[in-house]
Amino acid sequence: MYDVHDQSMEPTLLGAAWQYRWLVLFLAIGFAGLGWLYGNSNEAWTATATITVEDPRTSGVFEQVFADTPERYVTNQAEIAGSRTVLKRSIALLAAGDPPIQIDIEDLVDEIGVGADGASDEIDISYTGVTGAEAIAVVNAVADAYQDVATEAAEASFTAALEQLDRQIVDLEVEFLDYREQIDELRNSDPNRLALQAELDVAIAKLLAFDVISINATPEEAAAATALLGQISTQIDALQDALATDVEDTALLTLQDQQAAVRLRLSDLQTRRDQLAVDAELASDGVVLYDPAETAQPTSGAIMMALGLIGGGILGSTIALLLARRRRRFGARSEPERVFGVRLLSDVPSFYEERLDTRLPVVEAPASASAESFRFVAAAIALQQEATVAEFGDYAFKSLVIASPSVSEGKTTVTANTAYAAARGGKRVLVVDADLANQELSQMLYGSVEPTYGLTDVIRGEVALEDAIVTASMEEIATVDLLSRGSQVGRASDFMSSERAAALFAHLGETYDLVLIDAPPVLQVAYATTLVRLADRALIVVSHGQDYHGAEDLKRSMDLIGSPMIGYVYNQAPLRRELALRASTLAHRQAELEHAEQLAEAADQDARTKSR
Repeated sequence: MYDVHDQSMEPTLLGAAWQYRWLVLFLAIGFAGLGWLYGNSNEAWTATATITVEDPRTSGVFEQVFADTPERYVTNQAEIAGSRTVLKRSIALLAAGDPPIQIDIEDLVDEIGVGADGASDEIDISYTGVTGAEAIAVVNAVADAYQDVATEAAEASFTAALEQLDRQIVDLEVEFLDYREQIDELRNSDPNRLALQAELDVAIAKLLAFDVISINATPEEAAAATALLGQISTQIDALQDALATDVEDTALLTLQDQQAAVRLRLSDLQTRRDQLAVDAELASDGVVLYDPAETAQPTSGAIMMALGLIGGGILGSTIALLLARRRRRFGARSEPERVFGVRLLSDVPSFYEERLDTRLPVVEAPASASAESFRFVAAAIALQQEATVAEFGDYAFKSLVIASPSVSEGKTTVTANTAYAAARGGKRVLVVDADLANQELSQMLYGSVEPTYGLTDVIRGEVALEDAIVTASMEEIATVDLLSRGSQVGRASDFMSSERAAALFAHLGETYDLVLIDAPPVLQVAYATTLVRLADRALIVVSHGQDYHGAEDLKRSMDLIGSPMIGYVYNQAPLRRELALRASTLAHRQAELEHAEQLAEAADQDARTKSR
C-alpha cells in the first residue's frame, strides 16, 4: 500500500504553466502588446555610467584594518550615490552646466537607477530621459556629484580622526606632567633627603670659604690644606650621589610606574597620529575607475515588447501555479496510484479524440483503442479473481462495485463496456443498476423502456430474483443480464441497509461469475457506502482532469469502509500514440475480414445462381 502523504502531488511551476498554458500565453502576448504600444508612444533614451570603487581605509600605507567587507562597502556606496544629498548636488551641477538642464528632484529620484555589483566592485548609474544628451548629462552629473560627496566624506573622516587623536594626546601630556609634579613633591617632602641637602649646603659653603694655599706656606701646611680640600670634595660627591638615588618608597615607585605607562601610551598615540596624517595625504575618494556615459541607447518598442512578454509570462506562470495549487487535477494516468495506493488496470481514451459516436465501443467499435482498453479492464478483473483463488483456495470474489468520487467520471460507461468485454470472454455477467436516482445504465443496455421489475421489488419480496432480471443481448457479441431499479418506492438507504439486501447481494455471487454494481457517486450519495460494503471488492473510476481532492476524500471513505480496492480505471484520457496505432492496425484487420466475408458471400451467391 502507498501512503498518500509520502507521495507529493504538489504542482510544479512548469507543470502548472503547461496546464494553464492558454492563460500564460494570453497574458504574455497581452503584456508584450502593451509594451510595444508604450515603447512606441513614449520614446526615451537610457545612458549608463560605471564607477569602480574600493574602500580607501583598507589601502593605507600602514595597513589599517576595518570590519566592513568589500561587498558591504560597494552596497553602501551605491546607496550614497542614489541618496537625495548626491541627487541635489547633481541638480546644481546640471543647472550650472552648458547648456543648463533643469530637473525636479522627485523626477530624478523616480528615474535614476543605481545598482551595485559586489563581485566586481562596480556601481552602475543609469537614467532614462527624453533625449540622449539629457540622459548622458544627468548620469555624468550624478557620478560627479557622488565623487565630490565621497571626497568630502573621506576628508571629513580623516580630519575627525586626527582631531580625536590630538585631543587624546593633549590629555595624556597633561596627565604625564601631573605625575611628574606628584613625584617631585613626594621627593621634596622626604626628611632624610632634606638632611642630606643641608649637609651638602654646609659642605659647599666650606668649599667656597676655603682659602687658597699661600705660596709661602710650609710643606706641612700645604699638605694639611690639600687634605682638607680633598675631604670637603669627597663629602660633596657623596652627598650628591645620595641625593641622586631615590629613597625606597612604595608610593614613589607606584607613581613612577604610572608615569611610565602614560609615557608609553603617549608615544603610541603620537605614532598613530603620524601614520593617519600620512594616510590622509595619500587617500582618495575611493573611486578606482570612472567610466562616464558617452552614448545613450533608445528604449524602443521591441525592447519594451520583450520585457512585456517576459513579465506577462512570469505573471501568467505565477497565476497558473496559484490556480493549480488551489485546485489540482489529474494530468497523467499514473497520478491516481499515488492517492489510492492500487494499480492502474487500464486507461480508457477519450471517445471524442478517437472520433467515436457511441458509448459502447466494445459492441459497436470493437477495433477501437477504447474497446481494447475495456478488454484490458475485464482481463485485469479476471486475473484478480484467479489471484484470490490461488490465495484463499476455492473462494473468488464475484461482486464488484464500480465507484467514483463524483458525477461525470464515466463509471456507468465503464461498467457497461466492461460487462460486455467480460461476457465476450466467456463469463456469465450480471449488471446491477444500483444508482436508483439515475437509471442511465439500464437505458444504455436495455433501451428507453425500463424493465417492469427490479432491485427494489426483489428486496421487498414482491418478485423472485429470476423474474426481475432481464437480458441485454447484443447480436452475436455477448449477453449480459441486467437488474435495474424496480418499481417499489421508498428511501434508497432503507432498501440498501436491509437484511434482504445483504442476503441478495451475497446470493448473486453464487449464480454469476461476475457481478458489476453501478453505484452512485460515493462522496455525494450516502447509501453508496452501503453498496460498497455489500460488494466483495471495489473498482475506482477516475477521469482525466478531475480534482484530485475528491479522490483523496474517496480514498479516506474507502479506508473507513474497509472494502478492498482491486485497482482503478483512468477514464477519458488523452489518446496515446501507441493506442492509436494499435487501433488503426486492428481496424485495418477488421476491414480485411469484412472484405473477405463479402467476397465469400458474393462467391456463394454466384454459385447458387449458377446451380439454378
